[in-house]
Amino acid sequence: MYEPKYKLNRRDAKRWHDLLVRHCLEMPDKPGGKVKRHKKYPPLTPAENAEFEALTKKRDRKHAAHPAAKLALRRARRQSHKIEKLLAKLEKLMKKLKRRQVKIKVDGKR
Repeated sequence: MYEPKYKLNRRDAKRWHDLLVRHCLEMPDKPGGKVKRHKKYPPLTPAENAEFEALTKKRDRKHAAHPAAKLALRRARRQSHKIEKLLAKLEKLMKKLKRRQVKIKVDGKR
């Protein structure tokens, strides 16, 4: 059985990891906090940012092509579909209940 390669090659993986580290260091420690600048890790340039996004897309595509990942996505879609159906049924029942409550209140006042 053929199983597709789902990891980046070593050179791309190393480059992606290096860019990821620098990308993460551009974010503040706390939401709304200050960003600490590191001399060892300068912020990403626009060209490096584009390269990081391209490598991330490539990595995501490769992971999504793996049989185990496909199976997990299929399961997640089924679960989402079941939840949506149950939610629609619940909303329908809630509308029905509200209509009955209105009728009971109107009848109670007479």
